[in-house]
Amino acid sequence: MSNQTQERRIIGLDAHPYLFSAVALSGANPLVAKTEWVLDRVSLDNLEKTLRKRLRPQDIVVLEASGNSFSVAERLAVLGVTVHVLDSQTVSRVGSQYCVTDRTDAVKLARVFLSGLAKIVWTPDARCKERRELFFAHRNAVRDAVRLRNRFWAWCNEQGVRRTKGFRMSNPRAIDTVREWKEWTELQILIIEGMLGAFQEAEGRRVRLRARIAEEVMADPMILQLVRLLGVRHLIAFALMAFIDPIERFENPKKLVAYIGLNPRVNISGTRGGTGRLSHHGRSDLRALMIQAAQSVLRYGTGPTHQWAIALKMRKGATVAVAALARKIVVSVWYLLSGRFTLLKEVPQQLKIKIHKIASEIGAKRIRALGFKSMPAFEKQKLEELLVPV
Repeated sequence: MSNQTQERRIIGLDAHPYLFSAVALSGANPLVAKTEWVLDRVSLDNLEKTLRKRLRPQDIVVLEASGNSFSVAERLAVLGVTVHVLDSQTVSRVGSQYCVTDRTDAVKLARVFLSGLAKIVWTPDARCKERRELFFAHRNAVRDAVRLRNRFWAWCNEQGVRRTKGFRMSNPRAIDTVREWKEWTELQILIIEGMLGAFQEAEGRRVRLRARIAEEVMADPMILQLVRLLGVRHLIAFALMAFIDPIERFENPKKLVAYIGLNPRVNISGTRGGTGRLSHHGRSDLRALMIQAAQSVLRYGTGPTHQWAIALKMRKGATVAVAALARKIVVSVWYLLSGRFTLLKEVPQQLKIKIHKIASEIGAKRIRALGFKSMPAFEKQKLEELLVPV
């Protein structure tokens, strides 16, 4: 055994929003590993100051994937050590239930990594991190707007009123229309103004974030190429790039399918068993988007892929057809991002419509601010970029 192997230590770190605990284990495997030092419930503000004196360049720090794990990993990387974020599902299967503390969790993290059973989570770079933050901000705005809309109409239903035709809650003068529905009390008007104001704020935030996503898609030629795929528009294309990039970390399409959780379960023992339902591991947010894309293709699509999906639906049902179609789209994503997709020779009409809709999300005013004379000129340039290999 070399000196470098002997000196290598695994630092298990259990991080919380305000505190962290850390344990240093030295040894070649979890059976012979010995504890060198322990830090228990130290302020997270003192993370670098506390660990700088204790860490060696050859040390490996491991922590479980959680809300602040990536930001903690960035802070530790500055200290010159290797940092790995471990898959939380793998780590959670190991450990005793009778004694669970921050210190025991830190020891568990180090021993799980030494065992070789831990799955290391890829740490996103700054660009991917920003894109993910934008994706989640938009998703939260959508949820807020839907929840507030439903709350308003549930309250109106309690009052025995129905909305008039053409009424839109997002209209700045919506309160004037609501006043005409019924003779409201002063307190009821106060409640209505609060609900409408909260919805309009959430809806405005959703519109702004959606427009920014459309702008990001148009600005990146690689994301723009994803719009070529059936069922994929700017929201799905942006989400795919935010969570997949770089594609090199997936060595084949099956790895990408498994990452999203669209692969079937496999349970074979002896002469019995086989494949079953979707595994539902991986990124549930991406999986839901790909299912939506497949449903869109099944309803409105045309061409050979749509015909194949319809035939599968007739044989095995809509659920199986949608899941299979979603897998097929993900496989196409892998080949496209890997540069192995067929180049476009001309832009089909369906793709022109997509580009026009994405440009409309950005808006003519913002497009002119970006340096384009008009929206048609902007669309023309983006259509030309689709014909150029990335």
